[in-house]
Formats: sequence, C-alpha cells, structure tokens
Amino acid sequence: MSDEVAAHIRERIFDGTLERGQRVPQDAIAAELGVSRLPVREALITLETEGLVDTEPHRGTFIVPIRQEDIEDHYRIYGMVQGLATARAATRITEPVLRKLEELHEQMQRSTDGDELHDLNWEFHSLINKTGGSRRLLSVLRQLSRNLPRSVYEVPSGGGPEANKGHARILRALRDGDAAAADAASREHVRLEGDHVVRTLRDQGVLADDAF
Repeated sequence: MSDEVAAHIRERIFDGTLERGQRVPQDAIAAELGVSRLPVREALITLETEGLVDTEPHRGTFIVPIRQEDIEDHYRIYGMVQGLATARAATRITEPVLRKLEELHEQMQRSTDGDELHDLNWEFHSLINKTGGSRRLLSVLRQLSRNLPRSVYEVPSGGGPEANKGHARILRALRDGDAAAADAASREHVRLEGDHVVRTLRDQGVLADDAF
C-alpha cells in the first residue's frame, strides 16, 4: 500500500501538482486514495530517501525542488548500471535472445503508438538486463526505475529516431560480442534519454533551476 501511495505522490511531484516548497497534504492524500495516514507516512519516508521530500520537525513534510542535475545524475547512474549489465550480456547472449531483441527493435521502428513503444522499449532493455545482470544489478535497476514515475520514463517514447539508432548500436555490439562497445552504447543511449527528459521537464516548468 505504501508503495502505491509513494508512486501517487511521485507522479504529483513530477506533473507539478505538488509544487516545490509546498507542505505535503497528508490528510488530503489519504482521503483521495482511501487509505489511513499510516501508508502515507511510510510513503513519505521512502520519498525522503529518494530526495523528493524533506521532513521538518513540528512543521511537516515539504516538496524538495527538483533540479536539472538531479535528473542528469539519475540517468548517469542508471546508465552506469545498465551499461555494466549490457557489457556482460555481450559475453553471454545466445542466438535466440539476439533474434528476440532484433524483433523488438523492428517492432519499435514500425510502431507509432506511445503505450506500445513504452512496453516494447521496456521489454528490450529488460531482456538485456536479465541476460547480463547479476541479482544485485537487477535489484539496483529495479530500485532506480521506481525513483521516477512512469510518466517521466514515457517522455522518450523508445521509438524515436535517436532511440532507434541507440538500440541499433547496442544490438551491433551484442552481436559482435564486444563488451566495451555494448557498455558505451548503453550509457550513451541512457544519457540521451536523460537529456530529453530534462528538456521536457524544463518546458513543463517542473525544474527548480528555471525559477531563478
């Protein structure tokens, strides 16, 4: 329950409904979701560890400003971990997995549906991560993927021209068994996604840097 509440508040932070500096309306959120205040308080503890809120004794919990460097750092870290998994996948990948990745890549090139592209992109990277990732790597990737709401991850559709070029570079490195190239291609792919998210959040007025 607290995970669902945390996801709800995270969405409201990134869509601008809950603004930087605003006190989190715990009672209103509990009423909106039909839950007690306990899962809301538990959710806020999680969000505080993610750097999205800050609790001040005897005052309440407040929304922390989101800055460009926060988003850039998130994607850099994600890229480092995913790059490691992709590099290992290059040394372990089998022909059936390669064919499946190529099939997903072809579907993304043809599709124009945003939801479908998101799901195909997610499946593409999940298959690579499962092929090359240790249990620890997969655990870190799962945690990082929860730190931003799905609406943010949907910003780069997964099927735009730049994304398709990135997927093609990753596939080429995997087929060649080139771990270093796979790592570099994966990191660059994630970095470009992060740049796109930053531009979108700036246009939406979510980033605190734009308030000054």
